[in-house]
Amino acid sequence: MFKKFADLLNKSSESVVPKQTSLYPKERQGTCSICSDNNLTLVTLSKTCRHEAACCIPCFTQNISSNINSKGTHRFECPMPTCNVVFEPTEYYHLLDARLKDLVDKLLLNRLLETDEEFRWCKSKKGCGAGQLVSNHKDLLGYYTCYACYQPLCFRHSIEWHTGYTCDEFDTERTQNPDLASDLTVLAFTKQCPNQTCHTPIMKLEGCDVMTCCRYGTHTCVQAKDKCDHGGQNYCGQKFCWKCLGKIDIDKKTGAYIRSCNKNCEYASLNNN
Repeated sequence: MFKKFADLLNKSSESVVPKQTSLYPKERQGTCSICSDNNLTLVTLSKTCRHEAACCIPCFTQNISSNINSKGTHRFECPMPTCNVVFEPTEYYHLLDARLKDLVDKLLLNRLLETDEEFRWCKSKKGCGAGQLVSNHKDLLGYYTCYACYQPLCFRHSIEWHTGYTCDEFDTERTQNPDLASDLTVLAFTKQCPNQTCHTPIMKLEGCDVMTCCRYGTHTCVQAKDKCDHGGQNYCGQKFCWKCLGKIDIDKKTGAYIRSCNKNCEYASLNNN
């Protein structure tokens, strides 16, 4: 009688204890397609990946963490050549340490803020990196002041304030003066290399916020077997943060980025000091 009661109790306990679910949609044992090590647990991060699990957890972790640390990116694609899936942050979040989780949270918040018509990044030529909501922009005379560096900025044109012109006058002058229209494009999309011996204007239209003053004949380009062939001769090879113009050097021993971002920059938490 007591044995039957014990058996029933054990079965009851098994039924109420939930089975442990995996963090990954697919798992299997095999050879990792990235590191080529054998007998590893291979996984997929996204349930929308249709292929079999092909990468090990350490390779996923290393790839994603190093890209956040170096480029400050939060967008990752499946590494399989035939797969175009972009991972949701929730699908790789558990691979990150606390510092990187905080950074990704901040990056995602900033991308959300950028969709708000009242949000503006500081466009100071000196480099600042701060952003702010200008909720009273309709009551302004056209300009506002960056809370971090106190640079007067134009809300409408997202550039430094065009002293001597109202916004309407500036637009009229721009339609009548092609050179001014060209200058506005330069102001909106171009910043100077922060290297004191260079100051070459660099234009950015897309991509991550790690920039390289990179042209043929001046340095060895990591994207090429020898010297890069990007054209020109007067570019110094300095890496820098697009948001704040903070220099980014490379540790000769580890190859890791050494950042010097402004304290107001969204990437400041990646600084090495």
